[in-house]
Amino acid sequence: MRPEEAPPAPAHDDQQVLTARPKTGSWSLGLRIGSSVLFVPLLLMLARAGGIAWLALVAVQAIAGLIEFYGMMRAKGHVVVQWLGFLALLAVLGLAYRPYTPHAAFLATAALMLLLALALRHPERTGIVESLSVTIFGVLYVGWLSAHFVLLRELPWRAGLDYGDGMKLVLYAFLVTWSCDTGAYAIGRMFGRTRPWAAISPRKTLEGSAGGFAFAILGAWIGSKWFMHSAAGLPWLRTLDVLAIGALVGVCSQVGDLAESLLKRDSASGDSSDLIPGHGGVLDRFDSLYFGAPIVYYYLKIVVFQIP
Repeated sequence: MRPEEAPPAPAHDDQQVLTARPKTGSWSLGLRIGSSVLFVPLLLMLARAGGIAWLALVAVQAIAGLIEFYGMMRAKGHVVVQWLGFLALLAVLGLAYRPYTPHAAFLATAALMLLLALALRHPERTGIVESLSVTIFGVLYVGWLSAHFVLLRELPWRAGLDYGDGMKLVLYAFLVTWSCDTGAYAIGRMFGRTRPWAAISPRKTLEGSAGGFAFAILGAWIGSKWFMHSAAGLPWLRTLDVLAIGALVGVCSQVGDLAESLLKRDSASGDSSDLIPGHGGVLDRFDSLYFGAPIVYYYLKIVVFQIP
């Protein structure tokens, strides 16, 4: 979500405010549209294929996101065990793809013990607990939340649906979340005046947030009528489900966007990277999806398909 608003007010002398590096000049509408035109067909193709192909796309996204996160943490002076973080991330995605993998608890325990053992090599360092914490937090933030893209695609196995229906579930999460992003950007650009989150992200407005909330509900309704039904045409979602998913994603995806803004501000970063033209980094593009996809997954799993 990137509503257009005024730059932040300067900090007073008696306030210690971390000033973020200025955003890059790549935030043009043309670049945003061009990047989306390239990504959406790839998303559709691999979501349709499912299986290893979809898992690979999620893994590439998650690894790139973790690189960005660890880069921001290193900018704050933290020493992260990057290689172990990447291995743990891949293990988390693998467990989402094959949740009945034996000895999963042993692997998690071994990773934690190894992380602590590696810290013993440099007892002279300060901030050891903080560095260990950001190594683990990166895996949870980027890896575990990204794993819900895999969980959504594999949900048909447990819900009694055709495996191909997993594509619809994934696209529904993307549609509702991106509708929220689009509404927040458009309404914030046109009508944004009130800035209650200026300490976190001066670009975001209350008017834009309301627009994102409304567009999320609209996106949830469009998706429910367009493709969220069985091959026989039986709808999966009731009107109450559509409203609930739209409202929950409309709130939570914006919280995800603000959370990533907080991380960037804390590390004095404008964008998480310049990887995606017009969007910034992977975290800038997927921050709201990290919160939106779990909402859609758990609502479908618990409420709609009632999987224990």
